[in-house]
Amino acid sequence: MSDRERVTRLYYPDGTPAGKAVFDGYSTLVYDNEGRLLFVTEGPFPPRPKKVNYDWIEKVLEKGLEDGRKRFILYVASRYLVNVKGLSEEQAVEALKEFAQRKGSGKVYESWLRNVVRGVKAKKLLPWSLKRLQERDKELYEQVDEGDRIQLTERTSLFRSIVFLRLKGHLMKLDAVYRFVFPLFHH
Repeated sequence: MSDRERVTRLYYPDGTPAGKAVFDGYSTLVYDNEGRLLFVTEGPFPPRPKKVNYDWIEKVLEKGLEDGRKRFILYVASRYLVNVKGLSEEQAVEALKEFAQRKGSGKVYESWLRNVVRGVKAKKLLPWSLKRLQERDKELYEQVDEGDRIQLTERTSLFRSIVFLRLKGHLMKLDAVYRFVFPLFHH
């Protein structure tokens, strides 16, 4: 193995070893646990996950919400400010107070904001995605989506690649959709 090669251990969902992937900077050779070559693919395998786009959260924080502010703070804003942006507890509470006062009526207590911020920080919770918001809280999603018609930019894209599969001693070329095999490689 050269110094340019990167080896990634692969695991089944239950945590048992599944093999390894050796990336040389151009292609990846994927081996089973016994060291037999399973397939070769162009580029790294498993593919690196896309970075999540949080721009929509910034837009909502800037413009405010008429309704659903507490739910937005609980499931999205507090998690984003503390665990994604890395604000201190004090900075996050101040930003959340400004957001809560921007639109709408009803009191949002500072003590509640502090508890929420401490909780999401301790549990390292990440903000809900737009898709999850749409699935779990349609009313809040409509409030967030109102005005700008925010697009679901966080859709999961399928990773496509040309894969060579060793089958009965022959290398066969096939178009692979990693969504089906990718879960095998998380640990």
